[in-house]
This record gives sequence, C-alpha cells and structure tokens, in this order.
Amino acid sequence: MENFDLKGFAKGKKQQKEQIGGNAIIYTRVSSSEQVDGQSLEVQIDKCREYAKVRSYTVVGEFGGTYESAKSDKERKEFNCMLAFIKQSNKKGSNQPVKTVIVFSTSRFSRTGSTTIIEEVEARGAYVVSATSNYDPRTPVGKYMQLMELANARFQNDEKRATTIENSVKALLKGRWIGKAPRGYDQKTTKKEQIITINEEGKLIRKAFLWKANNKLSNEEIRHRLTAEGLHICKQKLSELFKNPFYCGYMAHKFLQGDIVQGNHPPLIPKEIFLKVNGELSKNHSGYEQKIDKEYAPLLGSIKCPCCGKNLSASISTKMRKKFGRTDIGYYVCSRKGCKYNSSTKKVHEAFEEEVSKYALSDKVSELLKMQLTITFEYMNQENKERAKSIKANIKAKEKELEQVETNYVLCTDAKKQSICEKVMTKLEKEVRDLKTEFSKVNTEILNLDKFIDFAFKMRSNLFGLWELQGLEGRRRLQKLVFPDGFIYDKNNEHIEPKRVNQFFLLKYSYPTDNGDKKKETNREIHDSSLSVLEAGLEPAQPQWPKDFKSFLPVTSPVEYDCNISLIINTLQ
Repeated sequence: MENFDLKGFAKGKKQQKEQIGGNAIIYTRVSSSEQVDGQSLEVQIDKCREYAKVRSYTVVGEFGGTYESAKSDKERKEFNCMLAFIKQSNKKGSNQPVKTVIVFSTSRFSRTGSTTIIEEVEARGAYVVSATSNYDPRTPVGKYMQLMELANARFQNDEKRATTIENSVKALLKGRWIGKAPRGYDQKTTKKEQIITINEEGKLIRKAFLWKANNKLSNEEIRHRLTAEGLHICKQKLSELFKNPFYCGYMAHKFLQGDIVQGNHPPLIPKEIFLKVNGELSKNHSGYEQKIDKEYAPLLGSIKCPCCGKNLSASISTKMRKKFGRTDIGYYVCSRKGCKYNSSTKKVHEAFEEEVSKYALSDKVSELLKMQLTITFEYMNQENKERAKSIKANIKAKEKELEQVETNYVLCTDAKKQSICEKVMTKLEKEVRDLKTEFSKVNTEILNLDKFIDFAFKMRSNLFGLWELQGLEGRRRLQKLVFPDGFIYDKNNEHIEPKRVNQFFLLKYSYPTDNGDKKKETNREIHDSSLSVLEAGLEPAQPQWPKDFKSFLPVTSPVEYDCNISLIINTLQ
C-alpha cells in the first residue's frame, strides 16, 4: 500500500506491447511526374491499403498522391500537411488519435537517408511502418532495420547524383546546355540532339546589351525602353541577365567548378559587347543609380560639387512652390553631410550654354578640319587593312600547324610524345584565339566616311541647340559625350569648369606659322594631333563614332535648323 502511494513520483512510462489496429494514415510519393504516369503511385496506395486491412488499421487519411522532389524532405508540401494532421489528431481530447503512418517503403519515404523525417513523425506521437517490410520500428531490432533502409536509400541517392553530375559535365564540355535555356531562347532537347534558337524576346535582350554598351544607358532607362517594346523585366533580373555569358555564346555552370566553356547555341551578342557591358556595370561599384527624372534639373549626373566632388542633387524652391505654386525654380544642391553648397538652376544653365557655345567652329575652319580628319581616317583604314591581312595569314599558318600536330597525336602510340603533342596543341590553340581576337579589332573599315565626318561637324555647329531639343535621356547622353567626367559650377565667376572635355570638341585646325623663335608646326604634327583625337575618341570610344549621334535627335518629329540634320540621318540610314 505504501508503494502504491509513491507511484505518483515514479519516472518513465511502461513500455507498451505492439498493438495491431487503431487509426492510421497513408503517405505515398514519387520523385518525378513520369512515375505518376507509370502507375507507381497506384501500386504504392494499393499495397498500403492492403497492409492496413490485414492488420486491422482504420485509415483516416491519405497524403501524398503526387510527385514531390525537393532538396530536403521538409520542403515537401504534402509531408508538412501530414505532420499538421498528426499533430491536430493527437491533441488532448481528440477522439481519433493517429499512432501509425503507413508508407510503401522507408526508402521511398526519405531518399536523403535522413533520420530527421522519422523523428518529426515520432515527435508528434506516431511512428512509421513499411508495407513492404516485416519489422516493428518500436523495437531495437526493428529500429536498426529501419535505419539500414534509410542508409541504403542515401547511398543509392548519392550514387545516382554522382553519375548525373558526371554526365552533365560531359554534356557541358561538348557545348550542350543542361537545364532550361535562359530568357530569350527557345529550346528543344531530345536524347540525340539539342536545338536552341533565339526568339523575339532574345532580339529585345540584344537591344538591351547594345543600349548599355554603346549608349551607356542606366538599367532603369533600359527597363523603360524594354517595357515600351513589350518585354517586362525587373531590375534584379536585368542585372543578372547582363552578367550571364550564355548570351555571348559561352556557358558558366556550377558543375564546371569555375570554368567557362563555349556552347553550341547561337550567341545574341559578340564577346566584346558582353565584356564592354560588364565594364560599364563595374564602374558603378555600389550598384546605386542616381534618379535624374527632374525636368527642371537636366544636368543631374554631370554636375559635381566643387567642395567634395560628389554628384549634386536638385530640389525645388520651397518658398516659391508654397507661395506662388511655381515648380520651375530649383537649385542644384550637395546632399553630403556637412556640405552646404547650392546654386540656382537658372544660372547654371546659362553658364552651361555659354560653355558649350565655345566649341562651335566657323565654316572655314570646319572644312579644313574635315579634310584633315578624312586623311587621318583613310590612313588608319589602310593601316588596319594591312595589319588584318598579315594577321589572317598568320592565323592560317598556325591552324595548319595545329592540324599537323593533331594528326601526329592521333597516329602516335608513345605516351610521352602524346603528352608533348597535347602541350603544343594547347599552346597553338591559345595563339590562334589571340590572333582571331586581334583580327576582329583591326578588321574594321569605316564606310561612308565623308558622311560621318560631315554629320559630326553639323552637330558641333549648333551643340546647345541640339541639347535643347532633347528629352532628359538625350540631354544626359549628350552631356556625357562632351564632358565625360562631368563639370563643376564656379559660383563666384559664374562659369562652368569641365573636368575633361572630349577631344573631338577641343579639336581646332593649327595653321603653320613662324613666330620668331617658335618652331613651325609641320603637317606631320597636325596629323599626330588628329590621331590623338582618334585615340581618345568620343564617349564611348569607337572608330565609327558618328553613328552614335543619331540617338541624340528626336525620334517622333525631326527638327530642321541651320544644318538639315534630319536629311543627313535619312541619308545615313
């Protein structure tokens, strides 16, 4: 009797004997949709129901019934629903407690081999039994058998994964993409072949790359343009797209462990454009782009603070806005903490007009400079032709030498000689690639040279007038073209001080003169001066720079002023 009174202080619970019957639920799954069509699920369900019937279980729920393939077992939606059902059923006061989960096989229940999934069920008051095994998982021997099944499933899963990765790497090295092709491509893959083609979205993505490379547009401006043409893309996806080498014909994949291989798919853009775009992206280290959609402050992005050198922001005069409702009176201000610099937008714009007007040339000087630039470009064209011819001959010689080494490698049976051949082939392949890259740089000829040069000088003759005709985007690009590094505004002297001016707008014709002790300037020196312009180039620096000026003119309604630029554009097109 005394011992009976102390039972309330005892620890642990009495081990219950195996009970047959009671409430149970069934859980089935496969890892692919093909297995669903192959009746694998139906076989599992029938076997589990038969097991429950033989052992007098009452099935109160069935979960799964579909394919669930996830990186971890906890990511399965049906599995989580089952856990929630068990927890709800085993609450105190429930009249239908669930103590058993019937699965077709423990290995099917968890392919990862993790015991956590079993423990999740047991933590909610139930245990897992297998319809294809004959052991009680509540006993030590039964638990051991269950863990062995899980370990075997893990081994098979890891072995299958290793084989899959090995085959995937082989496919990638052959130029065959694995998985879904990136946006802008249509893909048709069979066991024998893979066909990847550029679709309509791809053509728009190509435009995005060219806008970034040639016009230096911000990502936000590119997004607006793409949206207008029917391609909707968020800023994060656009940035990822610009960094994907797939679009220039190469493939990067985690299975390649840091290597890049050339793919068999058609590239959207040349490799040079891809590298140029990423060069532009790397200039913006913080990933921050200044918002410049303020009509009253078109110089945002170019005007700098003379005190700290940072980009200025802009704001409307609060007093004029509240008192008179005017929103056209603003200030360029420095938002840097501790800096109180500000200047009137009106005065800055007047100084900007005065500065850009300095670069206008008389017709006589323009004609002389056109002649000199024409001679310079023709000289470069001829020089590039000769270099391209020489490089092309060198490429053919190297390819012939490579072909001979490859033949020797195939016919050779000596391992040491084969090793030497491999090293020679690697060296020759690199030399051929480098020569082809160099050839692509010099194998360019400027067509319609006279029209391009004439177009550039027509633009220079009325630079501020052209600037006024543009919207915010066009003005910004033109400012960047003339003043690549921006400028500051000197409030005391009320004038613009450029950090750097594009060499083309500084170009003036020098007449050979004799000023006492000063040395006469020769034609060769004038020629070298012109070459320095070409080396500096326009922003972006391109041999065919006049093409970029077409983007500065209104698209909807071409405006005719002193020089008929609309006629020139039509001629160039």
